[in-house]
Amino acid sequence: MNAPFDLRLVEPDDLTIDENARDGSASLAQPRVFARAVHAPAGWPWEQLRAAQLAARHEAPVSMDQVHLRLKRLTPWRPAQAARFAACYVRISEIAERFETQVEVEGRPVPVAFEPPEALARRARRSLLVGAGAAVVVALLVVSIAGALLARAQGEEQVAALEHDAALKLQRAEAAQSLRRQSAALAAASPGEPVAASLADLAWAMAARAPGARIQAWRWDHGVSRVEARGEASPFADSHRAVTREGAGLWRIEPEETGR
Repeated sequence: MNAPFDLRLVEPDDLTIDENARDGSASLAQPRVFARAVHAPAGWPWEQLRAAQLAARHEAPVSMDQVHLRLKRLTPWRPAQAARFAACYVRISEIAERFETQVEVEGRPVPVAFEPPEALARRARRSLLVGAGAAVVVALLVVSIAGALLARAQGEEQVAALEHDAALKLQRAEAAQSLRRQSAALAAASPGEPVAASLADLAWAMAARAPGARIQAWRWDHGVSRVEARGEASPFADSHRAVTREGAGLWRIEPEETGR
């Protein structure tokens, strides 16, 4: 239950008469404003405002469909303390245009403004249009950002693919250069022996190396090639020649005649 409240009828100021009033027309008086104090129990600010609105509507001097209600907080919000609001009423039929006035509630002046229903409806429509425009702008920004992120991701994928191709080409070039160096070393070490078989084995090992295989060394001895590689799987992906495991990390490449 709400605490006792004050009900005041704010009478309009004395009617002022301008120069045209001397001809028999008086200026219109401001609408009559009813003001009272309503109390809300302790709670969050929005809870107190909702409670004050319910109390003000319940204690309205006439039916709420005939008046406009304005609530003004009289006390600042504090935790675990009740709040007081000024409830100001004015008849809808008396509002022709926006007007501002000042009422006295619990001994303090309270400024309050009222607007006719048409002005409130126009303001609501403007707010709706502004909100819709803002939503459209936000949607366009989201689409633009998403498109930019997608384009960036696609560009990064293309750059990664180009870097991968470049790394493969560099690896092949290094392998070819290493093959030429080893061929030259073999030719210099055994000028009287044929080196075609060893070069063929080396070329096959370079071409048949499995993706991701890490070959550490290659050896050729009397027609037999051996490689040292990490891992348990065979370092070669080509089944054209037989590859036999001879120990931890050591693989034997059978001669081409045996592998056929």
